[in-house]
Amino acid sequence: MPGFGAAGLARFPRLGQVLTSLEKKKRLRSSGEGELALGLLQRLHRLLDEKGTFYALKRSSAEKHKAMTLHSALAALKARDADGQLMRVRYACHLINSVAMGPMPVVLARRRTDAAGQVSLALDLTAEPEPECTYDLAVVLMRRMDRAQEYTRQLSQQVAEQFLPALDEVEHMEVAGRQAELDAELAQLRALWTPDAASQQALERAKATILGTARNIHKQIAVSVDTFGSRYYALCKSDSDFDLHVRVRVPQKNPDKTHEWFVKRLVAGMRRNRAFTSVQWLARTRVPIVKFAFKAGRRTYEGDVSFNRGLGPAKTKMIGAYMRADPRVRTVLMILKHWGVERAITSSNALNSFGLTMMGLAFLIEQRVVPPLQLLATTRVTDDAWAELDALHASPQAISALYAAPDASVAQTRKQVPKCLATRAPLPDWACDGVRTYFLNDQQQLAQWRSPNRKSAYELAFELFRHYGARFDAVSCAVSPRLGSTSIRRSSLERLQAPMPQAVLEQPGQWDRRLRLLAIEDPFELELNCARLVPAEWVEGLRWEMRRAAAVMAGGSLARLFVRPSADIYCDASVWAPAYVRLARLAQSPGDKRVFDPEADVTAATTIPLFEREAKAAKR
Repeated sequence: MPGFGAAGLARFPRLGQVLTSLEKKKRLRSSGEGELALGLLQRLHRLLDEKGTFYALKRSSAEKHKAMTLHSALAALKARDADGQLMRVRYACHLINSVAMGPMPVVLARRRTDAAGQVSLALDLTAEPEPECTYDLAVVLMRRMDRAQEYTRQLSQQVAEQFLPALDEVEHMEVAGRQAELDAELAQLRALWTPDAASQQALERAKATILGTARNIHKQIAVSVDTFGSRYYALCKSDSDFDLHVRVRVPQKNPDKTHEWFVKRLVAGMRRNRAFTSVQWLARTRVPIVKFAFKAGRRTYEGDVSFNRGLGPAKTKMIGAYMRADPRVRTVLMILKHWGVERAITSSNALNSFGLTMMGLAFLIEQRVVPPLQLLATTRVTDDAWAELDALHASPQAISALYAAPDASVAQTRKQVPKCLATRAPLPDWACDGVRTYFLNDQQQLAQWRSPNRKSAYELAFELFRHYGARFDAVSCAVSPRLGSTSIRRSSLERLQAPMPQAVLEQPGQWDRRLRLLAIEDPFELELNCARLVPAEWVEGLRWEMRRAAAVMAGGSLARLFVRPSADIYCDASVWAPAYVRLARLAQSPGDKRVFDPEADVTAATTIPLFEREAKAAKR
């Protein structure tokens, strides 16, 4: 099925694909056609190998495919249907193509002969065979037959391999100890996600070049260039992009026109510099940026420049502060980030790396690995302060009263200031682009933090996957790194643009387009849902992947955790049935709120032989 293994919205199939695939399997099993198809495919495969003829699919194509007419193949095999009658071409086409996932192995075709007498095949990939087969040929293609035969073999056999553990089994798993080997694997992963000196030097040269170009534009314009994103806290690879922020302070007279003029001049200056191999200004994006490619030595680095948007750098510095508070934060986020890349989870058109990072931070605060820096002026957090945080989570009124409403008056905004959980003193108000961006960023305070949670980073990463895969209530709750919780009621976050699923379910026919099963509050832009782009199926697929990750880590393996998804494993949409069990019930009964039962039973009988398939794919 196209898209499997590729990051983005196509990473997980639509519910309709899953239901269609399940119905196909059910029909094959109940009618006995699966076994008949397997036998026919095996015999056709051998006959093709022995007597098939090589044809070019196009006259100009040098590549040839082994094929033969289905009519002659059935005659040679004396193939019979389930009633013992000689098999007709139409029925054979139906039987073979009904079990094939992906390109059909049997297609209709016409022979073409060129002036030199060379015969080629013109395929019709859409037409269905008529009883008399009005085309010249119904052709069996060898390459497509291989895949159909393997799938049908798996369909017919009794599966006895290890299954992906059911939801309730994952919930009660614990990590097996093999600390020495894990330390070695973690060391290799850290080396991969730490940029080398050459790339960091290239970053500084790119910043200096842009700064020099900017300062030469106009002496009265003050300019500064800073790094943000993963390069800031060095949780990136050596070839990762450069994310730069240019703060421009222009004269007050006509600031908008002056700013636009400045950016155009900067782009022109960058294009004249040979170090930049390409420069493109994207003025109509949500945050206007300049994309560039910068050459340093034998390497070329891609990068973005944003202007006068301080929220990106503020979020970056907050993530860096959490990493400085406890080194395990960096390790857990590194595992999460590498898993998101290797398993094709993170993508700009679904859930990006920042959204996944916010899920990680909220969980680590909830486990008291680090304190909620947006709600504290000190890292000396007592039991009373933690109790105060728990009380805050349980009170929608207290959450609502933390910040003034967006339309509040200046006087009310100044009066309504959040207080430190530990000291009850008012917290500073760091305003950036009209948004409150305070977090505790005192180096000395962060260095003094001592977490009451003594678990290893590996154990914490396992528990993170287990929590989101098996315990997290994505229907009713939202993830809030600001409040340090993964279980804030959505209704408590008044500004967050993530409607309660029940409200959507009351509109039959709308749920498949508007239903959002994952809500992640941005730490500063409180109305922004970091998971706003992902549909319901994608979220259920993500939780399935989280359960898989927990099951793998319970066995004490990092290498297995990062096995890349393969089309050989994920080409059959029905393997996602365990992940979509709740959505399947919803489709049968629109508007039934009980379909979202956190205790939904997913038994081993409905799961898939994932580990077995992955092992075979790895060998290939």
